[in-house]
Amino acid sequence: MIAEKRAVSVIDGTPPTIRLSGHIDSSTSPAIGDAFRRLSAHPHGCIHVDAGGIRHIEQACVQALAEGVRAVEASGAAVKLVRASRELRMALRSVGLTGGYQGAYGMPYRSGLGWESRLDLPCEPRSVGVIRAQAAAMAARLPFTPTELDDVVLAVGEAAANAVRHGIRAGARGAIHVRCRADRTGFCVEITDPGDGFDPERIQRPKAGAWQEGGLGIYLMRRIMDAVSYTFDARGTTVRLIKRASSAAHAQ
Repeated sequence: MIAEKRAVSVIDGTPPTIRLSGHIDSSTSPAIGDAFRRLSAHPHGCIHVDAGGIRHIEQACVQALAEGVRAVEASGAAVKLVRASRELRMALRSVGLTGGYQGAYGMPYRSGLGWESRLDLPCEPRSVGVIRAQAAAMAARLPFTPTELDDVVLAVGEAAANAVRHGIRAGARGAIHVRCRADRTGFCVEITDPGDGFDPERIQRPKAGAWQEGGLGIYLMRRIMDAVSYTFDARGTTVRLIKRASSAAHAQ
């Protein structure tokens, strides 16, 4: 259902969409902000921004669009920019919105008897929220309990934070690669970062009141997921997390 027919329209559907059309001038900036706030008030895995109908957009509106995208990503959701011209993408880059976040959300697709999605994101802290939202959307396709869903999101967040931390520490400017899968067997995510490898068997249970960088996150992942494994190769470090579903579970 289209709520408004004007330069900025909000479509409450699947996925929820902000549609921009015609001449987008400075008087439209408040409407862009309102549209993002309206959709951000409800939990969404991904919000689409359809820019295919834009004939002209002023710089003030480019800034408003970039601010809306950042606000959504800060809340843990993601934004996919669709049908955007090369000029608009260049304008967004000029205000600091990097290409990695324009359409970065990997929409799930059918794979065998389940669903799969992939992401390629910059190795930087704000990628963690996008990865967490991706995992939440995929895991929600399985009949996990609310506690199990919380465990998945927590574990994936810890793994993503570690990937960013170690990738940055290695001085790498590459991407973080994420692959999620949900099927009858359960949920699986693989996160690859460009950082150096380590020996996961040397990570021990942290002592009460003590903090060991990276150790607490790995300990939590092992406690709340059914399987945690690591591989190290030319691409960097890959962590694989698995949360099994019951034998009666099936992907929706």
